[in-house]
Amino acid sequence: MIRDLGPFIPKRPNKLNAPILAMLLNGLHDRHKGRVFVLQVGAGNGETGLPLLQRIRNDGWSGLLIEPHPASFAQLDALHADSDRVAVLNLGISDVAASLHLHSLSPDAEVRNRRLPRGRASLTRDRIAQPGTPDEDVISTEVPFLRMETVLTELGIDRVQLVAINAGGHEAQVLQGFSLAALDPSLVLVHATPGTASDETCIAALTAAGLLPFRVAGWLVGLAPARLSVPLEDLLTFFQKGLGAPQEDDE
Repeated sequence: MIRDLGPFIPKRPNKLNAPILAMLLNGLHDRHKGRVFVLQVGAGNGETGLPLLQRIRNDGWSGLLIEPHPASFAQLDALHADSDRVAVLNLGISDVAASLHLHSLSPDAEVRNRRLPRGRASLTRDRIAQPGTPDEDVISTEVPFLRMETVLTELGIDRVQLVAINAGGHEAQVLQGFSLAALDPSLVLVHATPGTASDETCIAALTAAGLLPFRVAGWLVGLAPARLSVPLEDLLTFFQKGLGAPQEDDE
C-alpha cells in the first residue's frame, strides 16, 4: 500500500531549482559510473550557466562544447586548453548549413548594462537589443552554422549521456538538425521560453525521442524513462534535513 504523505507546496519554489539540477546531474553520474559525455550547444565561456565545469574537472566527465560567439569561445578555449577530455568548436548549430549573423552587445554596452548576463548572443537581434538601444551598441558577427548531424558524423560521435542546448532562441532549429533518439541520452536540458512556438517544438522533439519532459530552473528537461535515480541520502542532504543542518521554514 502506498501512503499519502500529503501535498508539498514550498513558499519559494525557485529555491529548489539548484538542488534539483544538482540531483539530476548526480543521478546521471551514478547511472553511467562517471563515464558521462556531454554535448553542449551554446557553452558560453564555460563558467556560467549550467554547473558543468566542476563535473569535467572533478568527476572525469568529457564532452564536445560548442560556442558561436567569438569572445565567449576564446574564454572557453582557454579554459579547456590543457584538457584531453574536452573538445571545443567555434561555430553555430542550426537546421541549415549557412553563414548567419550573430548579434551581441558591444563591450561598452555590456558595462553599461551590468544586470544583463555577460556574453549574451542570438540570431534574433531583438533578444539582445532592448527598445531604444543605439545601433552602435549591437555587434553583428558573421558566423558559420552547421547541422549537428554533420558535426557528429565528422567527429564520429554516436552516443552521448547529456545534451545541453542554450542557443538564444534558436533551440528548436538546433534540435531539428540531428536525431536525438539516435544519440540515446539519459538527460537533455534545453533553455526554452515557456509558451512560445519554439518551446512547443522542443517539447515535441523530446517526446518524439522517447523522453519525459519537465521544467526546472528555466530549463526544459528531458529524462529517459527509468534511468536516473537519486539516493535518499542525496535527497535529504539537498533539502538540509541532516542533524545540525539549518532548517528552512518555508517548505
